[in-house]
Amino acid sequence: MEIWKRFNDKELTHSMAHYLQAVAGLKEEKGHARVGEIADRLGVSKSGVTSMLRSLSSRGLVTHEPYGCVELTDDGKRLARQTESNRQVLTMFLTHILRVPEEIAYEDACMIEHLVGPESMAQFLRLTAFIGSEDPAAERFRTAFHQYQHRCASKAAAKECPVCKHGRCLADTFPGLSDNFAEGAAK
Repeated sequence: MEIWKRFNDKELTHSMAHYLQAVAGLKEEKGHARVGEIADRLGVSKSGVTSMLRSLSSRGLVTHEPYGCVELTDDGKRLARQTESNRQVLTMFLTHILRVPEEIAYEDACMIEHLVGPESMAQFLRLTAFIGSEDPAAERFRTAFHQYQHRCASKAAAKECPVCKHGRCLADTFPGLSDNFAEGAAK
């Protein structure tokens, strides 16, 4: 099967991940999670919460009795923790390593937190930890990376670029990206 077709085969949808995180957050803050509180936290209707809880329950991620508290199962707790950890790692990587503004980094991390597999996340964490360390190689990398200016803004140079191939510059596909490379080097 082609990879793009597997998008919907992920263990969690974006919405499911947020519901699990809402339940986990409420349990941590208040000691319980009720339908109305989940609805308030997520800005959705109570009927929407009830519908999602049915779906999460059928997947074995929550238990919920009508008018009672919502409980995460062990799998639900694991997925809520994993998704939250993914968001934290991705946000750190985007803000501290790539220097993406915090609001944009958080939003981007939120959009992909449930899509990245554990092997890739482990490597993101490892890379983020290394680049943020005091290791002399990491310090040299940070300096070099932040001074680096992408130089294949023309079709002729794209053939020589180690990233761009086939006679086209990848930076040209992102409006204003060539300017952003120069700005990033100046920071």
